[in-house]
Amino acid sequence: MPSPFAFLPPQDSPARKLAILLLVLAPLLFGFLALYLGQDANWDLRNYHYYNAYAFLNNRYDTDLLPAQTPSFYNPLMDVPFFWLASHAPARVAGFALGFVQGLNFLLLFALAHVTLVIPNARRKVFICAALAALGLLGGGGIAQIGTTFGDNITSLGMLLSAALVVRNLDHLRTQDAPKIFLKTLVFGIPAGLMVGLKLPSVLYAVGLCGGLLFTRASPWRNLALSFFFGLGVLLGAALTFGPWAYFLQTHFGSPVFPYFNGFFGSPLAPPTSARDTAFAPHSLSDIFLMPFLFAQSGFRVGEIAWRDWRIPLLYVALPLALAWRFFGRRKWTLQPRLTAPTPSRYLLASFALSYGVWLLMFSIYRYAVTLEMIAPLLLVCAIGLLPLGLRTRGIIAGLALLIVVWSIQPGNWHRRASWSKTFVTAEIPPVSDPAHAMILMTGMEPYAHLIPLFPPEISVTRIQSNFSSPEQDKGINTVIHVRIDAHRAAKGRFLLLIPAWQLGTSDGALAFFHLKRAPKPCETVTDHLFDDNLLKLCDLEGL
Repeated sequence: MPSPFAFLPPQDSPARKLAILLLVLAPLLFGFLALYLGQDANWDLRNYHYYNAYAFLNNRYDTDLLPAQTPSFYNPLMDVPFFWLASHAPARVAGFALGFVQGLNFLLLFALAHVTLVIPNARRKVFICAALAALGLLGGGGIAQIGTTFGDNITSLGMLLSAALVVRNLDHLRTQDAPKIFLKTLVFGIPAGLMVGLKLPSVLYAVGLCGGLLFTRASPWRNLALSFFFGLGVLLGAALTFGPWAYFLQTHFGSPVFPYFNGFFGSPLAPPTSARDTAFAPHSLSDIFLMPFLFAQSGFRVGEIAWRDWRIPLLYVALPLALAWRFFGRRKWTLQPRLTAPTPSRYLLASFALSYGVWLLMFSIYRYAVTLEMIAPLLLVCAIGLLPLGLRTRGIIAGLALLIVVWSIQPGNWHRRASWSKTFVTAEIPPVSDPAHAMILMTGMEPYAHLIPLFPPEISVTRIQSNFSSPEQDKGINTVIHVRIDAHRAAKGRFLLLIPAWQLGTSDGALAFFHLKRAPKPCETVTDHLFDDNLLKLCDLEGL
């Protein structure tokens, strides 16, 4: 197997030092870019990224129920490092660390480009590979996620690493002895599997990378075996990062992926539906075939924020056109000299075309397409490299296409603070007397579970109304909520309501289901400094 540094220029090449310098600097620059963009205060951070890690580290599962709504059931493992750093270090340190780790994608994109591009001049190749890697990270969706907790540009590290391992070893996978190669292929699938276990929607890339091995230029049986063993590696990686959490969900809620695909798993605590978010899924054949042009016209077609980036629409046009021209054109063409190496190009184009198809049919949520956005500049060059034109002409077309991509970029914003706070999550919490006998109830659909770690840990928290369940719904989880509240009432415990001030009046109906109402005593104010100094109310409750 080639050296892990084989993607660098040869040791005797002056370009090697240049490449190493760029690879060392890039993650640092993305750390500083995260600081420049501002402190993350996105909806998901306030809802579950911060709280879930706190609950995991402090074993809150018998104390709290549903503070983070549906995402309360998500694997918390990926959020633990950020929570630990954000709760022990200044906010800027945590933000820089996020940007630095996300900047490591630069190294993998550089490696993929260096293996794939055919450029004789070593120094020029380094600059072009670095430019493609930088453009990959600085897309309309990518910039929006730098320094944020969404995790799509964290799971990308495993996907791109698996892709880089396969691409660097494709010639060996096609020709060497089968038993040894199949074991290596299994190992190559593990990084992708680890990421699938951390964030299940990233499975779309694992499917693509696995399926892409069916399109190498080996025999059909070898291709099938390579795909099979890569898939085993994915399953092994996913078992390592998701297996313990799946066991927890099974033992506590009756399904290893609760509440998803409950029509199959049949947990009594949720209805028998898939629970998958289909808000942005295609609704017709025209949606399926025109989706890249639809989100090029409006980013809201595939997400909740405005953004723009045309790299995927351009690739969507370039690849079919190049394939049609290549195979059905009247003029036969042998691509000499080549713009890209044929075997890596074939694998990458096939893998990410399959990934796009899975993304389209399962999600159509652009956040999940960030890995595809990252590698799209390189894929665009690969697709244009298939055109039956002269090398110089193809190079000019690729350069113009990338310039159009740069011009099109308008990054989104998932909400960032105008200035950095001293600590990532900070709020003014009023004192709570006798916290060991207090239960906080949460209502409404707004995200504010990030404040729970700031309250005394003796207080239990139960959300009685959320995007997962409301008390008027016939769901098994409501029985669990009633049992908790009734047990606390029987123990003469105190009930408090925590809710955004502007939603205070909307809580009365939900509380009435549990024979509770707000006490005449004035509510106290909780000031959340993470989200624009948002005001919440902490109210005493009493029986109806």
